Amino acid sequence: MPVEAEKTLRTQVAYDDERVYFRFRWAQPNAGGWIHDMLVYHDGEWRQFADPSPWVSGDDTHTGFYEDRLSFHLDDGSVRGFEEFGGWLTAHEGMRSLPSAASASEVAAHPHYGECLGKSDIRKFIPQACAGEWWEGDWREVRSPAALQAMSERGEFLDLPMWRAHRSDPIGYGTDAHVLDYRHSDTGRKTYDTQTWDPATGPTLMFDPDVVADGALDLATVKAGGFPDQGSGTYALTPDVTVPFDPSVAEWEGAMIPRRPLREPHGSAADWTGSGTWTGEEWVVEMSRALSTVNPLDTTQLTPGETYLWAPAIHHGAGKRWHWTGYTHRLGLGVEPERDPSLPPPLTAREVDGPDVDWATVPTHILTLVFPGVQSWTDLVTGTHAEAVRSLETTMWALHGRDDEAG
Repeated sequence: MPVEAEKTLRTQVAYDDERVYFRFRWAQPNAGGWIHDMLVYHDGEWRQFADPSPWVSGDDTHTGFYEDRLSFHLDDGSVRGFEEFGGWLTAHEGMRSLPSAASASEVAAHPHYGECLGKSDIRKFIPQACAGEWWEGDWREVRSPAALQAMSERGEFLDLPMWRAHRSDPIGYGTDAHVLDYRHSDTGRKTYDTQTWDPATGPTLMFDPDVVADGALDLATVKAGGFPDQGSGTYALTPDVTVPFDPSVAEWEGAMIPRRPLREPHGSAADWTGSGTWTGEEWVVEMSRALSTVNPLDTTQLTPGETYLWAPAIHHGAGKRWHWTGYTHRLGLGVEPERDPSLPPPLTAREVDGPDVDWATVPTHILTLVFPGVQSWTDLVTGTHAEAVRSLETTMWALHGRDDEAG
């Protein structure tokens, strides 16, 4: 469990006649959240130093590096239960990182997840993607491809944009996914790839030695707190600093090279721009996208004057369930949504004139995010409050006792 059970997220939202703009701030005292998933030459072989980061594990000898991230679910009201239960709606028995996680062999043998999608784990999905009552959510009973396609056409999915401190920020984008039967990347090409590597022969790519001395970062320097400057330093394999790996240059004890090379995205996967700055005390992140995008089958379309459903999350130094997740808020584009006391306070996006947003004129919404642990939708629909959850007569906000909080 994180040291902080709750995280405060300060959020501002604006829009003009073409785009929507978000600005986020949250406290983050640990440096290095922009270093991610490194290949390190150690004791005569190449090894992967990934999840989680040292400040998460509390182990001085730990070798993980994992980026900080901000994400949010966005819905136009089509997904039943999302307003009441937010991200908890997408976590089910069998999902990776839960105690009930399905085995790789079990998933690989499944006609849809294994044979059709080529997956070896279960990730986020909405219960409506499965047969039976709307709330059941048994991944083994996932609906047919035709039924899932019809859901996409109705907009019955959760949009999932994300800002990543390492895998998207250095090239000025976010990444984009959507949740239906699985957490799918949007169509097109996302901001990062995975380079091939081998413990004996090393990676395929490295830093240009004219930019980074000896073609790699130095593990000892980084572990001592000598991180390249966030934003202006070189710590990601962006196209302008990447060259083929040369062991005569970059194979030395502690040489450290990112496993994930970056690239220019395109298509629906490139909908969101994103830029973050670590001030030494907090992250300040801005994201933006067009109101109308190229693919409504994986992206929620936005219209001024309408109200949407929005739920944020923050990851720090680790992936999967190690994060703080937010409740679902009503988000009005130029309109103030009605307040329901069983739900958290709504947000209103301020109309602005053009893309250069003066954030000093845009209201700040102060939101509470919580550590969800391993509680899943399966737990909620089979637990003490099962009937109220299934009938949507309660909400996560109410179950956590927050319905008495002032809005």
